[in-house]
Amino acid sequence: MAQQIQDLVASIRKDGIEAAQKEASQLIADAKAQADEIVSSGRKRASQLIDEAQKEIDVRDQSARASLHQASRDVQLSLKKAIQAQLDLLLVEKIEKAFDSDAVVALIGTIVERLSDGAAKEVQLSEKDFKKLAASLKSALSDKIKEGLEIKAVPTVTTGFRIAEKDGSGFYDFSAEETASLMAPFLSPAIAEIVFAQTK
Repeated sequence: MAQQIQDLVASIRKDGIEAAQKEASQLIADAKAQADEIVSSGRKRASQLIDEAQKEIDVRDQSARASLHQASRDVQLSLKKAIQAQLDLLLVEKIEKAFDSDAVVALIGTIVERLSDGAAKEVQLSEKDFKKLAASLKSALSDKIKEGLEIKAVPTVTTGFRIAEKDGSGFYDFSAEETASLMAPFLSPAIAEIVFAQTK
């Protein structure tokens, strides 16, 4: 009987150990499966985060490049405007200087000679230029003055001169500003080509 009890205990023990081992094996297998799933999910999430981060970096990079390109373009345009303004100013100064010389007397004489009906015209100068050039102009244009041409100082002329109709119906403006504005479009493309050739 004792043998039977021992065999029974041994059998129970063996069955218990086998069941425990089976359960332990199942727990280990489940834990491994869970661990593999966690690792796989972690890898997927990490890969997803890396992709999202890369996309964000690419978007920021494109945005930064676009901003830099726009800023560069704005700087070029403002530089071009500043250079053009300086060149226009220099052109006006040079023309003013040319109008300040005796050559202007010859220029006015040539223009008046080419205009028809000089008797209906008047040469308008600034007060300063009138005082300086009146005598020379009267001498150079004496024939036209005899026909009725007038030479006078007017407050609306600051530099250069105007050839105006006596009745006020119109005038030819030869002021430094007007002459410069007429010349500037012909100078600008050449200047722009030299200055901005590197940016094209």
